[in-house]
Parts: sequence; C-alpha cells; structure tokens
Amino acid sequence: MLMPRAASICLVGGCPKRTIRAGRCVDHAPHERAWSRTSARNRNRDTARRLWDRQVRPRALVRDGFACVRCGVREGLEVDHVLPIAQGGTWTLDNAQTLCQGCHQEKTARERRQR
Repeated sequence: MLMPRAASICLVGGCPKRTIRAGRCVDHAPHERAWSRTSARNRNRDTARRLWDRQVRPRALVRDGFACVRCGVREGLEVDHVLPIAQGGTWTLDNAQTLCQGCHQEKTARERRQR
C-alpha cells in the first residue's frame, strides 16, 4: 500500500502555503525557467550563425561574383569557412569563400583526412 506524499511548504522564507512547482507556492512559483538549457557557448554559436546567414553569406557571394572560387562554376553554390570553426576559424567575411558543391565536398574530405 502506497502512502500519500506529505505536503511541503513553500521554500520562500515565512510563506506557509503548499508547493505546486519547484518547491514554491502559487505566489512564488517561477512563471518561466530561471535558467536556460542552452549553454552560453551554444547561444553565441546560434547568434554567429544567424549573422553568417544574414550578412556574411550574401556579401561573400557578391564579393566572389556568384561563382566558385576554385573552378568558376555558377550553380549549386555554398559559402564555406576557409578555416573551419572547429579549428579556430571565425564567422567573418575574411574567413568565407564561395564554393560549388563538388569543390566543397572535396575540401571537406581533405580536411577530415588531415585530422
């Protein structure tokens, strides 16, 4: 036979009300999370990614003449990091280059072999 759980009182000092969530009563319960599940590192990455998509990527395409910087193809273009972020690259225009899908795949494969 299971015994009912004893009611607990609010964690806020001097409040005698019963808890509803996170150890607090209706009056003191947090309405939204006090902390975020997203780490500061990931928040910064997400902000940089939005900046890359909205500002850096279009500028790199214009700067490179809407063509692959390696072979000159004008279709299936991708903007790539010259030095990958994982290896210390930045999210700036200086570290961006326009590549076609084939050249991008070759570059990525070469970088993976070097690790």
